[in-house]
Amino acid sequence: MRRSGILFCAALSLCLVFSGCEKSTDTKLEDISTPVSEISVPENGAGKSAVYVYMCGSTLETKQGAATKNIAEMINAYADENTSVVIQTGGAKKWRDYDIPANAVVRYEIKDGELNEKQRQDNISMGEEQTLSDFIDYCVSEYPAEKTALILWDHGGGALGGVCYDENFGMDCLMPDELVGALSGRHFDLIGFDACMMATNETAAAVKEYADYMLASEEIEPTGGWDYKALIENFSAGKSTEEVGKTVCDSYIEKCSDSVGGDIATLSLFDLREYNGFSKAFDEFAASLSQEINKQYGNFKIVRALETSARFGAGSYDEGASNLIDLYGFAENLSDDSTAAVPLKKAIEQMIVYKVGGRGRNDLGGVSLYFPQRYTAAELTNYLEACSSASYCDYLSEIYSGYHGGKTIFFSDMGSVDESGNFRIQLTEESRKYLKSVQFSLLSFHYGKNISDPSAELLCMGEDNDLDFDWDSLTFTSNFRGIWLALDGVYLNYSVVDSNRDHIIFSAPVNVNGKRSNLRFMFVWDDGYSGGGYYKVIGLWDGLDENNLADKNITPLKEGDKITILRKEIDPEHDCAMSEIPLSEGETVTIGENGGVIDERPLSEQNQYRYVFIADDIFGNRFYSDTASLEMLYTYDELIKNPLPDGECAARITEIVYRNYWYTSD
Repeated sequence: MRRSGILFCAALSLCLVFSGCEKSTDTKLEDISTPVSEISVPENGAGKSAVYVYMCGSTLETKQGAATKNIAEMINAYADENTSVVIQTGGAKKWRDYDIPANAVVRYEIKDGELNEKQRQDNISMGEEQTLSDFIDYCVSEYPAEKTALILWDHGGGALGGVCYDENFGMDCLMPDELVGALSGRHFDLIGFDACMMATNETAAAVKEYADYMLASEEIEPTGGWDYKALIENFSAGKSTEEVGKTVCDSYIEKCSDSVGGDIATLSLFDLREYNGFSKAFDEFAASLSQEINKQYGNFKIVRALETSARFGAGSYDEGASNLIDLYGFAENLSDDSTAAVPLKKAIEQMIVYKVGGRGRNDLGGVSLYFPQRYTAAELTNYLEACSSASYCDYLSEIYSGYHGGKTIFFSDMGSVDESGNFRIQLTEESRKYLKSVQFSLLSFHYGKNISDPSAELLCMGEDNDLDFDWDSLTFTSNFRGIWLALDGVYLNYSVVDSNRDHIIFSAPVNVNGKRSNLRFMFVWDDGYSGGGYYKVIGLWDGLDENNLADKNITPLKEGDKITILRKEIDPEHDCAMSEIPLSEGETVTIGENGGVIDERPLSEQNQYRYVFIADDIFGNRFYSDTASLEMLYTYDELIKNPLPDGECAARITEIVYRNYWYTSD
């Protein structure tokens, strides 16, 4: 099974830019006037409660009918005569039920199990500040209440994006400054984001003046979203806002447990009244990062803490990446090196009054942080302009703005054989400051009958981090036990998305019944299993859609599904940069009644293999070692009967040379 050394290396990452939303983010949140609510609740709102749902259906409704499924939950919920439920629909090219029009913005009241239309307008963008502001005005005027919740429903863009992406208006969305503008002068008991990856420190900074509590998720939300029956009925029952928030969290994770993707689901309840204390602690923590840079190994410790923190959203070269990490885990990983980390953890515990997570996300702190790992200059500039912490901006600027290209990682040993026959490399001390992660890539070289066989093919099998890590000496050694991960016996082309003390999440590009997707699966650390844990399929995730938004839909592997492995085929006679090679179709697996099994499968002794180390820096650059050619020492059957322990090499290294195809064309 997997080995503990894997925990110290993390996934590759690729920049995720929410290009569907092009509004300016030039204004910092702290520069925007955010007055406390000056509007009192009308007398006829006394003793009443109301849930206002701003439902931008977007591609989630058009493709999957996700919005109307949640409307059905609202219709089936019991609300007493003193509770109002108001919805505004729009933003989708097609609505699947209830005769909701796609060419208009419509306001409905849900009453006595029916969806009653109250007001219809010409089609306007749900991604405009004024549209949200008008909806809030309408709700407060027509359905005043003493206790109120505002829910924003749709795609979420994390720290750099917005929320509520209108499909009818070029994916126009509500950016943080627009949220502030629409909410100004209002105050709610609860603001909720039923959208992906909105539990960021920046989202909390934007809405802190306008609600007592906030509900949001650090991770991708499965398509089913929240349990609206539980939300409405508990809101109607007169429970405290905190009690309602906790119930929504519990009902959401229970709902997710019955759906694919539930293993990675999260939901956090923020007490926004504690935000100022959190903000101060985070600012001091960020200032300590800047101080740490100038110490020996200072930034190296920061990056190591980053790499062992949970990451959210897309996270591989095939999927893209969101550059969001769990802030609590990051601080916890730095607790021994930063005196400001412990106060920050306490401040997060004060602000996040409740949180839930699936099996792969049950150890989180509840609030995420943007930390660039693979990014564009424009993305970083946008974040620095909108960042709510001056100290954090200073740290990022000091690290990233001073980089103008060039090498950051250097090898003192490009590749050699150790005394046990394993392949190893060593990096220089100069590399330590900017080193982000080390992993390896494996190629399978199949010659057929002989080395001159014209049908010979060289396949990239993917990337893994099953290595022996010596961070003190910056020496990294292979742990080549002659195995690779497979789906129902067919080798996958996979990479690591996230790796921490509880689990490792992988992603493999595939075609599913002819449609492009990504197979996500995980290794769960569990001492109750002989190999230290077990593998589990999470589901099929399409990654980023045509608008660069994270897909909420995670679907199961079903009996009869045809899963075609996507891989990179290399011409062994002509060196070509790996980055320039497109994915092509390989073997196809037909899923049986067991739903697909991931396991460690021995490699064939009939093939030769090539192995290279890859060192990534924090700027998104990749640096490659020399390449080791491997010849198997054991047969497939021998490895099936007697799997090798960690550290024992399953192959003989026949040569170590430079290979062009690992490198970019320049």
